[in-house]
Amino acid sequence: MEGKVITLKGFKAVGLTYFGDNEKGEIPSLWATFNKQFSHISQKSMPMLCYGICDDMPDSEGRFHYTACVAVDAFSDVPEGMDTKTVPAGKYLVYTFSGPMDNLGPFYETIFSTWFPNSPYEMDMRPQLELYDERFMRNGEFDIYVPIK
Repeated sequence: MEGKVITLKGFKAVGLTYFGDNEKGEIPSLWATFNKQFSHISQKSMPMLCYGICDDMPDSEGRFHYTACVAVDAFSDVPEGMDTKTVPAGKYLVYTFSGPMDNLGPFYETIFSTWFPNSPYEMDMRPQLELYDERFMRNGEFDIYVPIK
């Protein structure tokens, strides 16, 4: 499968961050907590557009930072306990996931072990993104953004 190359404008986001290896399914729990607090975030750019941001590579123990968030116009009135993120503009190779969430791990594995290595692109050290829009609510589909040079 070939990803689609897009250029993404930079954006600001507010949300909740998890650090770990997701061994016990902590990321779905993070999203559940974020969804309960979503209405407290002001300055939303587009309310039906959320992101999962992974802004570093896993460490030697497989742990990483993951932020469930929404894009905002400004960092004003950030709810207590929430983090701010700034995602720089850049090119991304976009893959669309559709199916049961149980298949997400193998889908990521295929991206990074097969599709991306066979592409003509080199990874850039910017955040990886998951983009959740109305498609996710309708049929579970969302996009995975891999930063490229």
